[in-house]
Amino acid sequence: MKVSVAAILLSALCVSVIGGVVLDPVERPSAKIAPSPLATDGYLAYPGQFLHHAALRFKTKSSTRVYGCAGSLITPVYILTTAACVNHNSVEYAFAILGSLFNGNTEWEQHINISMNGVRIHPPSPMYGHNDIATIHMDHPATLNEYVQPIRLPRLSDTRTYEMMEGTATSALDGEGLRYLRNQVMSNADCHEAIQPLYNISAQHICTDTYIGGSLCGRNSGSALTVEDENGQMLVGVGNIVFLCDLHYPIRHIRVLYFREWIELNSDYKFEP
Repeated sequence: MKVSVAAILLSALCVSVIGGVVLDPVERPSAKIAPSPLATDGYLAYPGQFLHHAALRFKTKSSTRVYGCAGSLITPVYILTTAACVNHNSVEYAFAILGSLFNGNTEWEQHINISMNGVRIHPPSPMYGHNDIATIHMDHPATLNEYVQPIRLPRLSDTRTYEMMEGTATSALDGEGLRYLRNQVMSNADCHEAIQPLYNISAQHICTDTYIGGSLCGRNSGSALTVEDENGQMLVGVGNIVFLCDLHYPIRHIRVLYFREWIELNSDYKFEP
């Protein structure tokens, strides 16, 4: 996804390189923003910590590079991610990596092919960064085990904003493993004020601040934002706009709760009442 917001911006989402795998680039909002002292690579995930994490890889016919982004397993055969992650032309091949131990050990990994006719992208919005959500039907179901499990989504009766709850954001899966960081979920009003005039925050977004854990380096499109309640871990957002990690800016995610009806229509996920 390539968008020019202003002359002072470097367009698009987070970039990383994994042994020749090129991930999406990051947004730099303005040269006048002072670097954040809280920029960090986060913590290395341990095996089994993020059972839903899916590393996604796309190779197009027009490029020698393999593009990477992320998603979350929501049923044995469906992955939830962003439209920016999967919106590629002339894909030569694509696959998902599930079951990573996040430590270089590939023993439990499952590589499952993705056919582009199994990708469902939400109709676009004229507003940049809106309706940025997609589902992926993998070519065959994942084998569920101690390292691969779908994640729970907000039930239909859940009307919480998750404001002030601790949100856990994951980064890109690279040679060292998967990293994560915990920060507080912000109110949309506070996020809107912090990000203006660059972007708008609407009801379909959810943001985390950088005041507790800092700014997480290596975030990429589709990375999960989870919270924990009395029923355990729950996916509440997918990474939408990520600024360079040395900038003290919130991370904007697509709010899963907002798109429950669309997700149910475009996957086999069944929301609890």
